[in-house]
Amino acid sequence: MRLPTFLLTFILILTACAAPAKDLPTEPLIKTEPTIATFENSLLAVEWTGRSKGNLLFPLDPITGTALPGYVPIALGQSYFYAFSPDRSTLAAVTFPNENTYSGSLLLIDIPGWKAQTVELETVGWVSAMVFSPDGNKLAIAQGELNYQLTIFDLEQGVITAHTKTDFLISRLKFTANSNSLMIYGMSMQNRFTENEMNGSPPQVRLLDAADLSPLWSVDLKSVRDGIYPTDEKVTPDLSEPGTAMYLSPATLFAPKQNILYIVHADSEQLTTVDFDSRKVETIEIHTELSWFERLLSITASVAHAKVADGTGKQAAISPDGQFLYVVGIRSESVQRKNGNWDMNQIPLGLEIIRSKDGSRLERLETDSAELSLSPNGHYLYLRHWEDQYTVPWTEIFDTSSREIVARKADVHASPALRINGEPLLVSTYSLAENSHHMGIFQPDDLQVLTEWTGPDYVAWLTP
Repeated sequence: MRLPTFLLTFILILTACAAPAKDLPTEPLIKTEPTIATFENSLLAVEWTGRSKGNLLFPLDPITGTALPGYVPIALGQSYFYAFSPDRSTLAAVTFPNENTYSGSLLLIDIPGWKAQTVELETVGWVSAMVFSPDGNKLAIAQGELNYQLTIFDLEQGVITAHTKTDFLISRLKFTANSNSLMIYGMSMQNRFTENEMNGSPPQVRLLDAADLSPLWSVDLKSVRDGIYPTDEKVTPDLSEPGTAMYLSPATLFAPKQNILYIVHADSEQLTTVDFDSRKVETIEIHTELSWFERLLSITASVAHAKVADGTGKQAAISPDGQFLYVVGIRSESVQRKNGNWDMNQIPLGLEIIRSKDGSRLERLETDSAELSLSPNGHYLYLRHWEDQYTVPWTEIFDTSSREIVARKADVHASPALRINGEPLLVSTYSLAENSHHMGIFQPDDLQVLTEWTGPDYVAWLTP
């Protein structure tokens, strides 16, 4: 039985790796018209080339789907986690030479110059979050396996300037707008090597001084549930027994231009706002936008909270101006058949458009999508899901201005990407079998195909 989409997302936050494949393409994989490919209009792609060479980074021609000649691929180890600088001139990647979490290195890649510098890290553990400061001078890395660590690397000095241990797993991380402080969100872990990893304590947010990682402010989010919880408080959860545990994965995201964290609850119709400037936390009900008369009538009305069965996961995107939240999700329910076996029903929650400042639900649209991405300019939402027992994906394009679906294409799991010159495209990779992978590159507004190919070589894309 496959894991729920939101659980897969949670696992992918903790680990970053590429799927197996073989060699870099050297000949066009489809017939296309001749094109003049340049480094500026290429895409960054990563291909797994086996255990001997690991992952290789290279510029790819989006018209032919082949590696751009004249650029030596850059090794990213057996696994990697990456982040772009604000101006996208530098790519930072924490790489590991083998399958464990030891001997990680920080690779700083000058993209225009196509040069790489390696910095040895004296840290242990997979990367859970990594981000550049807005001024591009600092890099924050959160990682850990049994012990959790937070590191600040100064790119101007070329050294680690701050390092500390944390008592919880950091899953969200961002510098404040002035680059002076660090905003973090995370949760405590009971035991990474038991089925019930979460200890049930509430998630935490903290504000740290970016110079020395000293604490400036912290609070437990007691109204938010994030992790694994018993369906019956009197019964210890057993993940091998359906119905005894539920997974709750709220949507968490930072505002693009403010020092604010938004949390769309998984188990209730609530929105929590963490304002790091005022150092306040507010939780409000997500509600349908009402007329003044309806608001008057609802003053004394009680609130009904949604019930959660075996799990609920949500994903969200925020508009570039920070005004609107776009939220999708899946609720999973286990159902026991007469023969004693269990089935998992997955119920889409639709697409909700929520005003961030007051929690007003401006619109709800029916969709089976469980995943979404927003175009860099905020014009389009890319809604994704899978058909046929998670073997065939589809993508829809939702126009955020007209609030309509303007395109849909099967056999595509599209995410926004940028050429080296910053022009937007859509990229897709999904696996049909262990040695059969389907890759594609598309126009960002209508899913028109630029190139598609299927082969044994798995290509991963470095998306924004």
